[in-house]
Amino acid sequence: MQSASQSLRILIVAAVLCGLWSVVRIQLPKPELAETNYTANRMRIERFLEGPKPKCLIVGTSIAGRLLPSYFKGSGLENIVNLSLDGASPITGLQLTLGQPKTPDLVLLEAHRLWNPVRANDHQLLALSQGMDRRLHSEVTLTKADSRPTTVLYGWLKSHQHQEGGQVTEAKGPVNPSGVLKTVPRPEELIRAVHELEARGTKVVMIRLPVGRENPVDPKGQDDVDLLVKDLGLPTIDLYRQSLEWAEPIRYSDGLHLAPESARRLACALALQAKR
Repeated sequence: MQSASQSLRILIVAAVLCGLWSVVRIQLPKPELAETNYTANRMRIERFLEGPKPKCLIVGTSIAGRLLPSYFKGSGLENIVNLSLDGASPITGLQLTLGQPKTPDLVLLEAHRLWNPVRANDHQLLALSQGMDRRLHSEVTLTKADSRPTTVLYGWLKSHQHQEGGQVTEAKGPVNPSGVLKTVPRPEELIRAVHELEARGTKVVMIRLPVGRENPVDPKGQDDVDLLVKDLGLPTIDLYRQSLEWAEPIRYSDGLHLAPESARRLACALALQAKR
């Protein structure tokens, strides 16, 4: 009897805490960043699968993941979703997109790491789009990634930090250059996914972003990305080479990922060109 009474008290306390958190969560903005790669990926996948169907979708890696949807506010591309997944192959985002009954009008495919194969992390992320966990998260709001207390508070703190500028470092130049042409196989799985999207009426545009220490040694020369884009015949928005002409240099938070102010400028430039 005592055990049953104790269990009941625990359930009551848990219910009260959940109720209080439901109220607090509504007062805080929805997070756009998360404390771990997995939580960030889960948050983006859940929003893509369960939110309003976007007309424009960004698919890529953690590089394009820095282009937060809020950066596009007022740009004419407000109905945009970012499905760029940290530590994953761009193929995973394309497969999730193709798994939907209707594909977006426009997919902006980030050019970084196009040759990355699908690995264990990708299979784990693809599993999020199906099964009992997906049903639970769609029905019970508090189980979603963007409702986790740690994620909401982390997102709020990072947002506050961004407003104050934060600490960023400027890239020191390429360390691991990709400017020398390599002997690499054609990413056939990615190419098939692109062609399938096009067959379903989706326009696919390649976007190239600055990647800090992995920028090409010779920006004017051709590299593997240029050759693949030419092979696919895709329209391209090359924000990396365009940014070289900007008065304010691109800044990075870790020498690779875009700092917030630079990501915001690139998002504005991307929105202007994507609408054409």
